[in-house]
Amino acid sequence: MVNVLFEPKAFLADSLTYDITAWSIPYAHGFEAIASKTIVNSTKSTTTKTTTNLIDKKAYAYISKWNSLDDAVFLGELLKENITPRFSEKPFSIEGKSYERGTLIILRNDNKSVNFDEKLIEIANKKQRKLQVVSTGFVSSGPDFGSPSVKPINKQKIALLSGEGSSSLSFGEIWHFFETELQYPITILNTDYFNSINLSNYDVLIIPDGFYEDILLKNTLEKITSWVQSGGTLIAIDNALQSFVDKEGFALKSKETEKETNKNLTPYADLERKSVKDLITGAIFKSNVDNTHPLAFGYKEAYFSLKLGNKSYSYLEKGINVAYFTEESKNISGYAGSLAVKNISESLLFGEEQKGRGSIIYMVDNPLFRSFWDNGKLFLANAVFLLNSNMIKK
Repeated sequence: MVNVLFEPKAFLADSLTYDITAWSIPYAHGFEAIASKTIVNSTKSTTTKTTTNLIDKKAYAYISKWNSLDDAVFLGELLKENITPRFSEKPFSIEGKSYERGTLIILRNDNKSVNFDEKLIEIANKKQRKLQVVSTGFVSSGPDFGSPSVKPINKQKIALLSGEGSSSLSFGEIWHFFETELQYPITILNTDYFNSINLSNYDVLIIPDGFYEDILLKNTLEKITSWVQSGGTLIAIDNALQSFVDKEGFALKSKETEKETNKNLTPYADLERKSVKDLITGAIFKSNVDNTHPLAFGYKEAYFSLKLGNKSYSYLEKGINVAYFTEESKNISGYAGSLAVKNISESLLFGEEQKGRGSIIYMVDNPLFRSFWDNGKLFLANAVFLLNSNMIKK
């Protein structure tokens, strides 16, 4: 079992299979891993250290890192307790320490309740987040805390589409993510009455994988577009992108796919095996990441995505390609047909189309697949909390 879970490239006896063909733990969790034929001795202690933060009434601000789902859980808890944090869009240094993009900055001036320090420290200790105390908002390098690059994060009201058209699996993964992992409230909207919903009651709308050709009609898309332009964040996942691709008013464009010339000379017994040239049945592909964009804060310059199909979309010409596959991109583990691999070349993975005061987030691959692809979960948290969350909705 250990061999199967950790092998970098899954061994396949046959390409004809019914399920995913790659599952390596280091890729799924974003671990840095090495392989060794000999035992590697470790000098590090395996004892878990408990983080204990202390109240400092003289603190100008408390600072917390941002590079894991645990940090997003901490943020969600702050918002539920009506504590307003900020995040920095740029790296900065202050009082001898350096911080990366996405770092949370919790200013005393933003939180003037009597028991602000007590609530903050209680949450940080409960969630085991280490806080750094600073005595000023003037930094040694980077943006000062009063800069427009240090943006407030408001409490986000999130809606999730369900019902006819939506994939029950994708819906369940997202619901499970918010309820049991992120521990942040969402409202479930059914497609039966979606057209009558007042979207201004929500800041974020997530459309799971599914087929919505009979639901997201022209008038509904116009309604969604108007809501986005007023400051909303729309997140479309996997096949939900088909409702926006090549449609007037949207930047998402389909990518021409390479097809094999059909001379119809394949023996009947070989038809099934030949068909898999166009298929990807769950393979890992390496993508490039623009980690200067808030959607990718906390990530490095590469991300390993589990690709479940051969659908591909062109780079956004009017938008931001946050994660994407290059001309050299190919499957590093798992089966992908030769034609399917060519189609993934130079295609979009995650992107943002900005519209008015809001944006549409296109997620070509499912970042939450079966809830075990942990390395993708921070992308969704970033989309929910860091994009347009400073907007005061009209």
